Amino acid sequence: MGSAAIQRPPARLGVAGGRPLPPRPSPRAACRAEAPRAGAPPRLRRRAALALFGSALALPPPAPASASPTEALQREATEAYELADFPRAYRALSRLCDEDPANRAKWLEGKAQVGVDLKQFQASVEDYTALLSPTDLNGNPSTLDAGAQARFHAGRALAYEGQYRWKEALEDYQATLSLARAGNFAPDPYVVNSVGNCFASAGDWVGAREAYLESAALFQTSRGFRNGASTTQRLDGAVYASANAALAAAQLGDEAAAEFEFRNVARRAPNSADARAALAALLYASGRVADAEEQWEQACTRNVGCGKYRDLDYVKRVRRWPPTMVEKLEAFLKIQ
Repeated sequence: MGSAAIQRPPARLGVAGGRPLPPRPSPRAACRAEAPRAGAPPRLRRRAALALFGSALALPPPAPASASPTEALQREATEAYELADFPRAYRALSRLCDEDPANRAKWLEGKAQVGVDLKQFQASVEDYTALLSPTDLNGNPSTLDAGAQARFHAGRALAYEGQYRWKEALEDYQATLSLARAGNFAPDPYVVNSVGNCFASAGDWVGAREAYLESAALFQTSRGFRNGASTTQRLDGAVYASANAALAAAQLGDEAAAEFEFRNVARRAPNSADARAALAALLYASGRVADAEEQWEQACTRNVGCGKYRDLDYVKRVRRWPPTMVEKLEAFLKIQ
């Protein structure tokens, strides 16, 4: 798939003067706080999905002996999802689609999201496509609000990513950002990071870096990511996007910028094995062997350790390092 077929989104979509646009009355789900966390680490995507489902997987009160089959299935789906027992949640949601036709759209959305976790990507694409149809599931003209459309486009994009269909994924992510702009919301930084992933996967590293930098900047100014007094989730996102931007800089040949940005990431997130492994690869490639080994040693003593970074398949396919950084890491690992 050539990158020429992909159009980049306007820079700083939905942002005026470097600040998020002030919200105006609009469906809340159109804003970033309720959009699926595409491009986010799985634990954050799961947390966001529970909020996204709202009444679909909102934990009901303990089911009394006289609870209806629908109530029992809803509780089963919710409890299974919270335990990351996705097969059981998927089965329960599939049954709800059949047994509660009045609320089928709600259950189908939950089923589509859980399907992505299960890697049932084509089934999820079909479910989201049905939800986005101009007619509803009963054949009547659709009355979808902008928030629902944004959720369904972002969810389908994530399913397309699972199929390596980058062009289709990008189109859906851009539709999500356009809906946010129409609702006068700043874009979801997770979605913007995912736009960068699509550009990177299509070989457009200039577009990828622009999107990653925008995502990191949005995380710095975003609201709605606090958990009490904590901003850990926002910091996680900013660190992740910043590391992606540094990887793109390395692929574009700007190794000085990549090193500078990875050092910033390592300072902000001392337990980031990713940043220190990348620094080890960069430093070794520039002939600073002792410094590279020091960074690698620090990566290996982090909480997550360096084990995954010895697996080049993980680095290429899961973490999505660009080719030049994979080559540098491979060269460094040969001396270990």
